Amino acid sequence: MKPLDPFHINLEKTTLIEASAGTGKTYTITTLYCRLVANGYPVESILVVTFTEAAAAELKLRIRTRLFNTLVNLLEQSNDTEDDLANFFKDHENLPQICQRLQLALTCFDQTSIMTIHSFCLKILKENAFESHSLFDIELMPDRSLFLRQVSFDFFMSHVNHLDTLFLSYLSRQKITPESFAVSFGPFVSRSDLLCRPSAAGFENIFDPYRETLKKIHDILLTRDKEIIELIQNHKGIEKRSYTKKNVPAWLKDSCRKIDEQGMNTFFKMTEDGDALYKFSQTRIDLKTKSGQTPPLHEFFDLCELLHSFYHQFENNLISLKIKFLAFFNKELEKMKKAQGICFFDDLVNDLAKALEKPIEKNNALYLQKAVRKTYKACLIDEFQDTDPKQYDIFSKLFSSQGTPFFMIGDPKQAIYAFRGGDIFAYLKASKDSEQKFTLEKNYRSAPLLVKGINGVFSDTTNPFLYNTIEFSKVKTPKAANNSLIFNKEVVPPLQFCFIQRAGQALDRQGFISKETATGIIPKACATDILSLLQSDKQLINKNNKSPQNISPEDIAVLVRTNKQAEQIQQFLSGLNIPSYLSKTGSVFDSGQAIDLHDILWAVNNPDNKGYIYAALCTSVFGFSSEKIVGLDEKEELFFKWQDRFSEYKKTWETKGFVSMAMSLLHSDEAFLKWNLSLDERSMTNFYHLIELISQACLKQQLSPYYLLKWYDRQMFKELRDEFADELRLESDKKAVAIVTIHKSKGLEYPIVYLPYLWEGPRKSLEKNILFHDPEKNYRLTLDLGSKDLENSRSHYEKEDMAEQRRLLYVALTRASAMCRIIWGGFKSVDTSALGALLHPEGCKDDQLMIKDLKQLISRADKSIFVQPYSGELSKRFIDRTDSSDFVLSAKMISRDLKVFWKMSSFSAIVQSQNPETLPEKEKPHDHGTKDIISLARFPKGAGAGDLFHSIFETIDFTMDSEKGSEKIFKIVQSKFDTFGFSGQEMIQMADKSVKEVLETRLSDSASGFSLKDIGPDQRFNELAFTFHARSFQMSSVKKAFEQSDLKFETSGYVKKISKMTAQSFKGFIKGFIDLIVQHKGKWYIIDYKSN
Repeated sequence: MKPLDPFHINLEKTTLIEASAGTGKTYTITTLYCRLVANGYPVESILVVTFTEAAAAELKLRIRTRLFNTLVNLLEQSNDTEDDLANFFKDHENLPQICQRLQLALTCFDQTSIMTIHSFCLKILKENAFESHSLFDIELMPDRSLFLRQVSFDFFMSHVNHLDTLFLSYLSRQKITPESFAVSFGPFVSRSDLLCRPSAAGFENIFDPYRETLKKIHDILLTRDKEIIELIQNHKGIEKRSYTKKNVPAWLKDSCRKIDEQGMNTFFKMTEDGDALYKFSQTRIDLKTKSGQTPPLHEFFDLCELLHSFYHQFENNLISLKIKFLAFFNKELEKMKKAQGICFFDDLVNDLAKALEKPIEKNNALYLQKAVRKTYKACLIDEFQDTDPKQYDIFSKLFSSQGTPFFMIGDPKQAIYAFRGGDIFAYLKASKDSEQKFTLEKNYRSAPLLVKGINGVFSDTTNPFLYNTIEFSKVKTPKAANNSLIFNKEVVPPLQFCFIQRAGQALDRQGFISKETATGIIPKACATDILSLLQSDKQLINKNNKSPQNISPEDIAVLVRTNKQAEQIQQFLSGLNIPSYLSKTGSVFDSGQAIDLHDILWAVNNPDNKGYIYAALCTSVFGFSSEKIVGLDEKEELFFKWQDRFSEYKKTWETKGFVSMAMSLLHSDEAFLKWNLSLDERSMTNFYHLIELISQACLKQQLSPYYLLKWYDRQMFKELRDEFADELRLESDKKAVAIVTIHKSKGLEYPIVYLPYLWEGPRKSLEKNILFHDPEKNYRLTLDLGSKDLENSRSHYEKEDMAEQRRLLYVALTRASAMCRIIWGGFKSVDTSALGALLHPEGCKDDQLMIKDLKQLISRADKSIFVQPYSGELSKRFIDRTDSSDFVLSAKMISRDLKVFWKMSSFSAIVQSQNPETLPEKEKPHDHGTKDIISLARFPKGAGAGDLFHSIFETIDFTMDSEKGSEKIFKIVQSKFDTFGFSGQEMIQMADKSVKEVLETRLSDSASGFSLKDIGPDQRFNELAFTFHARSFQMSSVKKAFEQSDLKFETSGYVKKISKMTAQSFKGFIKGFIDLIVQHKGKWYIIDYKSN
């Protein structure tokens, strides 16, 4: 493949550009776009498509910036500009016209046609409704799960539920349900090019013969079981390790018991991993008879063999059912979509492809092509390796004509989205169809030695990506490349292996470190290795920092395969005080917080259910331990308190809405969330995200609490939940280690990358629905439902899966710019992993063999690769050296006086204006003229104590003077102690006594005197708010008023205190609260609380 020169390439041809990782794909797209503009193509006529809205927005920004910079540099006519595009244009004979076109492009840039593939399809279908025979008003539905589920249920109602109970029992054993069908077939039922194998299968009614056979088996089990036992035990040829004296009677007894319990509708799974009765089929008996020996024969074995054949027919009947389901599914879903006037994202592509391929009226396809070509004169497809055959078919029909600029830019080595419908074979077909093919040969991202090391990994193997048509070409690096990690002014080898040896580890039978052991080792090894790197004297040089800089957590990314691995890595990093964040894909409904909120919402909606309330209290929001739950059982009044609280939440939900209830719950005094340190940013983010999603569902679907809980239950199941909105959000953007899945890291760059899980191999598929591309059918997408050729289909699938694992490996290795560190060793499945197959062609039987292979790799890529054994030593916790006090931070001083002319103030705000430095350390004691011991003398001081007593007096009924009332006051005091964080039985009794003394104390010795115990609930106001107008408040006027008063405030020190207050003058209002107002015998009394 020729290296690309974007400045001299022929623009008016169908061109495929292979852009390896870091080789400047976006730079190439912007260059080609600017050249098209300079050649006279208006921006609205240049179609640029990619796969996500975020990528489209990024391309828009980059293209506009490139147009602007090129125009500025051309207008400045500078000779020493580094802008390659400006240098290319400046000597052009039509330079004034080029500048004019660039200026026009910027002026009209809001008319650009840069969008996603699905947006393009929707736009064409809407603008050409007649030609495409599509609806004028298409409602695009992002979530199709409910529709898939409904069609599945309809199929079961019409085709399954009336079938024989025996077959229904078989379906139940196979876990075949409407939901399972929707999940299994949902991802690819919309693929109109899907080929099913077998194309047809008969449904045979073998249920009565099955029952007759089972009855005969049952009779033998009841009367002749000893005969069978003796036959097997006395036969010399049969393997006694399988058919032991203990196993044979147990198997027979178990089978008989099962028939006794379930009758002749008992279904037996006649496979090796199924029911015990299979062990007596003649097939199994023959298999377990020694070579050269005649197997034992018996009527019972023949009957079991017959049952075995029936089982295979059950499987064939299921295949027949699946074929019917696929036909039914597409037909019924189309009906449902047309009836409701909706379509899904896949339909946009299918409908446009259909309109271009098989028009309903003659020449419609030609009209549609002409209409599109009239609007769009050129096309560039970004990330082309992720297209599918339908998408490629659309663009090739529209743009692969002579004289039309049509560029497909991508990298087949980075095609890792097969699970989303990406089809590498579409790219390979386009490669054959292209008029010209080029490659980008320079890597501008990674350090030269790192590029050399990666070249060494892939270049020593023939067909490293398993298909001849996907080549690996060694990329080069520019001379000015400066990304590197240095130590003592020397460049550190950037491709590193941290090798964990097998010695001292738990090994499996094959001599590999078991997966269970690896699960514990890997996160710890990764975290401690990162800590060692952060504490080392190694420094980083990259394009942002030309001078060496200490390594900081934000320079590091850990790439993992699953979200569970990401959480394990983060846990160990947190234990070492290393900040990190999870940039992971997945659903918030799969999080622990979703389960917690589920339990809480069920308790809120069912406050009478004790079990629900206990489950809610055990969540991370309330943090109850098992001991506390036992305590609720022992003290019923405490449980009633919580039951009342959840009843209040339910009332809030019904009267004020879900969000009001959720926020009051999470931030209530009882909720653990306010001060639970175990709830990290990830947990908090998930809680608020869930509340937002539930709120949106409430508004959109007008759901009552009951139906909202039903909706929430559906979201907890992956196959039933709504799409897109539930993707986990980033919990933090602070400087921290990024933990990202390899799939999500594609297109991103990190200075330092850790790869702790490359040793994992692909899991062997045991599925009976095999999706693969059939090489005998021109790589057409094929679904094998269980044909006779199933194992051959499985081998094709496994090859495709391994090829994608190799591509995933390439993506992972090419994310780093300065260093890539791989945690490696003799782990289970390392020999079947993508990297293991490349590095260790002779296998991974022992560490010596593996290290020998790594040394050969080092010799091929001199000075670029380094292997280091894992020490396992745990360093001290991380301290960020970048937070050292190299500079002093200080708040900016306010240089002008801001006058507030109108505001709302209060007595507290005015008093707080007094300079704290002038406040006395301790108020002088006053002679209160009493010899009585103050009952609260030993009670803790402070605002908290005042708040406690305020709350007690606001809550209690003053008239509770009976023994029962006295007990109620004590319980209230006790509960308020828990709420305000006070403890100690002696203190509780002291407070209870003081409160009751206050209620008994007469407030006046006159005849009209009374005690608080005489005041009923309807005679009092607690915390009565007041507001009065302050036309012109000035501290000088307040001071003057006190000085001129006849009350001689001078002696009390009031004037002196007022003089020290610096509250600004203002106009507005003064507000406050009166602790207690009571009415007694026609008079009103104002009471203020003061604790000791």
